[in-house]
Amino acid sequence: MLTDYHMHLQPDGPEARAAAAPRWEAEGGSRSLGWIGRYVAAARSRATDEIAVTEHVHRFTAARDWHEHPFWRGEATEDLSAHAEALLAAQDAGLPVLLGIEMDWLPDREEEIARLLESQPFDLVLGSVHWLGPLGIDDPEHPAAERAGDEEVWSRYLDALASAARSGLFDVLAHPDLPKVFGRRLPAGMEDRLEAATRAIAESGVAVECSSAGLRKPVRELYPDPDWLARFRAAGVPVTLASDAHAPEDVARDYATAVAALRGAGYETITRFRARGAEQVPIR
Repeated sequence: MLTDYHMHLQPDGPEARAAAAPRWEAEGGSRSLGWIGRYVAAARSRATDEIAVTEHVHRFTAARDWHEHPFWRGEATEDLSAHAEALLAAQDAGLPVLLGIEMDWLPDREEEIARLLESQPFDLVLGSVHWLGPLGIDDPEHPAAERAGDEEVWSRYLDALASAARSGLFDVLAHPDLPKVFGRRLPAGMEDRLEAATRAIAESGVAVECSSAGLRKPVRELYPDPDWLARFRAAGVPVTLASDAHAPEDVARDYATAVAALRGAGYETITRFRARGAEQVPIR
């Protein structure tokens, strides 16, 4: 079986959305069966059986006050209940679509995160570390590493990733080595920090995703890199497959590379979710 458990119905940023809007308006809107069906059709064309729509939590008005960054507050325009209802309607129509969410790890918002996750019948919850306080790790205009330095960013990031795992809030950790997105890989001498994060993730029972999205980023590499993927396998960490698509054409993109990496690391199964319950299924 192949799945894609990380995607979005719209791109990030108002300008990108305005440019893309005619595509989903032609289908009846960004939450319409027609537009969601385009994602399903793209998955099927790449032999992928099931998808999960995991919209960024910062897109929803319910989380608008969680972060002070202007980007976060400017993005928070969508209604979460309406979004969830549309995905549940797609399920009722027979589409192989799960209701997910990409939830940022914000340690000072742990209670609010828990309440929001309880408010909807999510099938799976991705946990992402995009922010270190006011610093946006993958902000293309002001990358965190350029403001704080590689060692500082990676050190704080790995600590945050371990804390996210231990929180028990998440089912899957998304793009686990995100700080490399612009080519700023883990600095030398931080192996102990990497091992500590790996242990914390393994002990928590949370899965990590093997994401093809990094192949479309400046780093041109899967998340996580093959070495860390092998460490996860050795530690017994389960995995999911993901594309982080923001448009139908990127669903399950570059999966041949991702599946080969999983098999090279020793994985024979991926994790399938339903109502936040997990099962292992063989990789096709």
